[in-house]
Amino acid sequence: METEQFNIRIPKELLQDLEVVSSLLKVNKSEWVKTKLAEEVHEEKNKLIMELSTLYAKGIISKEKVGESVGKEIADEMEFIKNKALESAKRGIAHGKGLRKKGLSF
Repeated sequence: METEQFNIRIPKELLQDLEVVSSLLKVNKSEWVKTKLAEEVHEEKNKLIMELSTLYAKGIISKEKVGESVGKEIADEMEFIKNKALESAKRGIAHGKGLRKKGLSF
């Protein structure tokens, strides 16, 4: 995997805490920070994509805006899921109407 250097400044107290964690876990500080950062970024990215897909499904934003934000592939996936959900809802409504005509209801 290609890497790029990324420097940050952190408070001394946080660095001391990091050294304690590193020492107790017997892991390299940089590796521990990279792992935790990757976990947080992944979680936040997924949360934001879910929020974006909700906005798209509600028609608040367009597929083009989704594509600009997260790429065409994810926008296409969101469109596919939205269309499948709409198809499923239409089938459910038709099925419910059929049951009502037969005098059945739940």
